[in-house]
Amino acid sequence: METSKLWLTPTELQAEFKISKSSQAKYRMLKKIPFSKIGAKYIRYNRDDIHQWLNEHKVEVAS
Repeated sequence: METSKLWLTPTELQAEFKISKSSQAKYRMLKKIPFSKIGAKYIRYNRDDIHQWLNEHKVEVAS
């Protein structure tokens, strides 16, 4: 997979970030994950936004 691609499809997001399509749909409905919608059916995820979203939701582990 091309890692320099900015916009990811749900399938590409699943493959690269291991977030299932069902979890993506749930997070979209709850407005918890950043995404763009093109028309009535095309969902795209901005790679930079996903990296930022993951960093904002990471849990620090005590050592």
